[in-house]
Amino acid sequence: MGTSLYEFTLHKFKLSRTYKLAVFGLLLALFLLLITRNVSSEPYVYDEADYMYAASLGFAANWSDTPSITLADFARAGHDARGELSRRIRDSNDVLFYRHFHGPLFYYLLMPLAAIGLGEHGVRTVLLAIPCASVAVVYFGSQSWLAALLFLCSYSVTRSTELAPHQLFALFALGSLILLLKAVRTADRRYWYGSIVLAALAFCTLEVAFVLLATLAICCFAERRRWSADGWFTAKSIALFLGTVLAVWPAALLRLSFVKAYAVLAYLSLWRANAWGSEGFAEAWRSRIFSSPAEWILILIGTILYLRKRGAIYPLGVFAALMLVATLRVVTVTPRYSLAFVPELDLLAGLALVPSLGPLRRPASFAVVTLAVAGLYGNAWYQTIHRAHNPNPHSAAVVTYIHQNKLENKAVLAPQADIPTLHYYFPRMRLRGDSGPSPGPIREAKF
Repeated sequence: MGTSLYEFTLHKFKLSRTYKLAVFGLLLALFLLLITRNVSSEPYVYDEADYMYAASLGFAANWSDTPSITLADFARAGHDARGELSRRIRDSNDVLFYRHFHGPLFYYLLMPLAAIGLGEHGVRTVLLAIPCASVAVVYFGSQSWLAALLFLCSYSVTRSTELAPHQLFALFALGSLILLLKAVRTADRRYWYGSIVLAALAFCTLEVAFVLLATLAICCFAERRRWSADGWFTAKSIALFLGTVLAVWPAALLRLSFVKAYAVLAYLSLWRANAWGSEGFAEAWRSRIFSSPAEWILILIGTILYLRKRGAIYPLGVFAALMLVATLRVVTVTPRYSLAFVPELDLLAGLALVPSLGPLRRPASFAVVTLAVAGLYGNAWYQTIHRAHNPNPHSAAVVTYIHQNKLENKAVLAPQADIPTLHYYFPRMRLRGDSGPSPGPIREAKF
């Protein structure tokens, strides 16, 4: 008996699915080979120590933002000197302060890891599941192996292995934008509503989510006729966003915690010099580009192709342009801050370039793809091997110094930058920060 058309189609589908899973498995293995080499086992540094302490306060505290100073007290405290403000808020055990005014979603993930007693290396390693999920979202969501390869080889991704919410934001932003692309292409409202939910989760993760919300609003306006976006459609979209936020971070709306977060973001962006680093604009961008030159070359080519054709991937262009403007003042060589826009540029380049390459059976296309893959992964591997995995071992030296000098229960005057690490590892220590221009060594103090 001959094979039926149904059986043939089903067999072809299974082969296709097996092929996709095999390619994804290969991409994931290549990714883990790169990123796991960058995981540090050193004690938690400034941001990480505060984040772990916030997680130690528990789910209820982070969900409700209690304890936390009122909005009025927050506004008055803004006139204090930085060191004095830090001391006052730390004394009040303000959970929002310890989260650095980010949303609580990332800290929900830290809580079980802290509870089971994983060490620093273990916690950082487990959290690699977040960028691994991003690889899956890009690969299966966009059906673009090149976009996934660009993402997994990106310097901003592979070098961001410290505890920080930026990888989680990248995951939600990518998921939201991919669903938005599907909504634009198909006019299926289910994709739009899914995009709204993921945008709400991004809002509960990092403040720069306002760029994602602006992108959704612009695209909704552009597609309003195709989507029949009437008042009821808008009301349901807003209700879905607010409902998701209320479920994940009710204090954002009920206690106006998001106002504090955005006030701090505005202050850092507009009035505080060197808020993210001491590098200049040119130095920061030179470091970003030369740390991953093949990636940026492909992004540039992909952007040129996008500008010539645009098409249904225009939401990625809108988001990237808005985010680059919004983060213009974030001049730093720290890789994680580039996660706000680089993954979306990788996705845009992957989607714009693959159709232009044509079938890989053509020798020219195969050669271009081979060079791109070799250049991307070769550079990523070079950066991983030749750059120090732990360029700042200061935290280990600080913790060792405290133990050696038996200062665990003492009153200590320490450089302001060391306060979070000391506070987390030595909770019974009475601390005061020295925020002078050249802070001296840690020493016992009387206060």
